[in-house]
Amino acid sequence: MTWTATLNKKTVFGDMRVHMYELTSDSATLELDTGMDVVTHIQPAVKSANTYGTFFDMNVLSAATVSNGTVAITGSTSGDDFFLTVYGR
Repeated sequence: MTWTATLNKKTVFGDMRVHMYELTSDSATLELDTGMDVVTHIQPAVKSANTYGTFFDMNVLSAATVSNGTVAITGSTSGDDFFLTVYGR
């Protein structure tokens, strides 16, 4: 099963690249490759969720392996919807 990851907008704020995503889960885990060299900040927001036990982590994979430019999302329930803003360079 796979997530639906829609990149709604790419922009630049000062010296930061910014990507704005809309995500829908279809499994518990997503490793989102943002295409950035390093993610410096993430801002998740719940659009709709069955429960909220979802964790977001930057620059790592779900197995806690370092992977710059990646956002790992774990603990989600199928059908959960999120907005995710990613800042980086």
